[in-house]
Amino acid sequence: MSPRYFATRRLRPFRGVIQTIDVGDASANSYDGATWHLRADDGFGWERPVGIWVEGEGLRAGVGERYPELLRALQAHPALPFPLVDSVELWLLDREYGLPLALIDSARPSVYAPGRVEAEWQPFALTYTGFRSGTLAGRDTLPSQGVTGDKEVLARLVNNAARPYARGQWFKRRPDGSGEGLDGQRLEAGWQGRTLEAQAFPELMVREKWNSRLEQSVISDYHAWVAPFLLLLPTLTDSTRDRLEIAARQRARWLLQVHRLIPRVIDAARFNATLVAARLEAVAGDKEQDL
Repeated sequence: MSPRYFATRRLRPFRGVIQTIDVGDASANSYDGATWHLRADDGFGWERPVGIWVEGEGLRAGVGERYPELLRALQAHPALPFPLVDSVELWLLDREYGLPLALIDSARPSVYAPGRVEAEWQPFALTYTGFRSGTLAGRDTLPSQGVTGDKEVLARLVNNAARPYARGQWFKRRPDGSGEGLDGQRLEAGWQGRTLEAQAFPELMVREKWNSRLEQSVISDYHAWVAPFLLLLPTLTDSTRDRLEIAARQRARWLLQVHRLIPRVIDAARFNATLVAARLEAVAGDKEQDL
């Protein structure tokens, strides 16, 4: 088969975008556009690791030479990033209006299948402990939250906006940004098959407008924290992209990891200065916990 080149988001929780090259019996995935992890069908319906391929170096480890079609596809791949194709999205719905609140998961239309929905949003992996919210500094908890730890407060804030009977729904997003409602959990009559306009879907991972300034600021702190990865999304408005480029300066090491996959840049001089600073940090040995 002809090679297929596409990208999908890394969700549950959000950690950027995966680039994929698929040749049928073998595939390659990259999280940074430089190192590719090769996998192949073992003949029993399972994929197993078969090697590592690095841009500019070629095959570094494994038995990837057994899959020459994949190696040719790697050597001849088009410019990064590849088109984002996971257009079927699972959203946590808000309690008041049943509208998209936070993105939980996504899938390619060709592999999407109705199934059990877990209507809960996770901001970070369980092992990640690095998140700090400037808004929460000096506070024990948010009012009525009953939890401590910035990551836990953030998760509780968002999920509480959907509880006590959280609802989640899959939507098939269209090229104009609108979405067709598919199946989900605890959906009201008429929601399956409904159409929501593009404005109903948050531009970033989580709705940015909240009832209180405190809650809204905590969400802004989250978006700023993961700004380097949000910059990988291709449909951001110029104003949002500019705001995230500024925020990404505080997470320069992450930006350095994924900069090859950013589809466009608003301020090239600012962007390049951030990358230079990140390289200097890397030389100094400074390290940020991986998401």
